[in-house]
Amino acid sequence: MANLQNKKGTATVKRHPKSPQEKGISFGVKMWIFFMVMFGFLGYSTALSILFGVVGGVAAGFIYAWWHITDIPEQTPASDAQRTLAYVTEQRSKKKGKPDFKR
Repeated sequence: MANLQNKKGTATVKRHPKSPQEKGISFGVKMWIFFMVMFGFLGYSTALSILFGVVGGVAAGFIYAWWHITDIPEQTPASDAQRTLAYVTEQRSKKKGKPDFKR
């Protein structure tokens, strides 16, 4: 019997980490319920409390998901600017080297 308990105790379930979008949806549903109940307690009609709860839940879910995004965007504009600057410099130096260049 003790052997059975050890096998059950050591069994692990592999779970993948939730993305910020999944966490945002979960948080949004919780906030929808919270807002819906609070608007109901404040005396709003059922339809309005559901509607305002949905709006509040969606907004809270988006904010939560945005707040927990950890991806760092690539710094491509700086490298594009460097290439563009080098290109413009090269073109200007080519034009200055031509004898028929007029200002």
